[in-house]
Amino acid sequence: MSNRWFLYDALLDSVPDTALVKSFTCGKHWLMVETDSGGIGMAQYFPPAPGASDSAQSCHDMVGQPLRRIAEKIKSWDFNAASIGLAALNAANNTLALVEPSPLRTALDNRHGDAFDFFLSEAKGKKVTVVGHFPGLGRLRQHCELSILERQPQPGDLPDTAAEYILPQQDLVFITGTTFINKTITRLLELSANAKVYMVGPSTPMNPLLFSHGVRSLSGLVVVDAEKMSASLKNDNCEAIFGHGGQKVNMVAESCH
Repeated sequence: MSNRWFLYDALLDSVPDTALVKSFTCGKHWLMVETDSGGIGMAQYFPPAPGASDSAQSCHDMVGQPLRRIAEKIKSWDFNAASIGLAALNAANNTLALVEPSPLRTALDNRHGDAFDFFLSEAKGKKVTVVGHFPGLGRLRQHCELSILERQPQPGDLPDTAAEYILPQQDLVFITGTTFINKTITRLLELSANAKVYMVGPSTPMNPLLFSHGVRSLSGLVVVDAEKMSASLKNDNCEAIFGHGGQKVNMVAESCH
């Protein structure tokens, strides 16, 4: 494949040229971008490399800037900056400001809840890999042959470099949305061509165009209360966002037809 940026470019086309950044919040684990048109997007906070400046600390420079300009940071090899870009991209996609009928609105009404519970029946008895060590995977392990790929492996995990060997043999693959930040998403989709692929986590761009590129469902986060969410970002608990302003939602390809 000659253009490795095709997914990024397609998603960036979803960002309106007229939208401006209204506010930016940086927490211990998550970033949030809010637009002047009511869009709100989240992404995982990637700390800067040792000795590098923290892009998130220049938040005052982002307010009033075109959302598209900030979203383009997603293509940066500075993952700290790329995480801000993904939050901005998600502000154009993962939002209750979508007042017109949409697949996301339908999913919010009918398909909310945790992704691993939502797709548990699909995983039973299958070979399943989760890219990224999510909380609560023990319940999934009870029902399938589970492998967890992680850049910073915990006990029982495999290093993420095992993807080349593991993914082509899987039935189901759950991929964290943060793979857009570290630029592994394109290769992971290639390796998972024989599997059903589900993208999961608050960093997931809830845009149906991903269904045309091998993804069966998008399980992400919609911010329903920006004020509560902003306050929860300061919490040391990584899961705090789900009980304070955020709603988990599952958008499956079939609901878009």
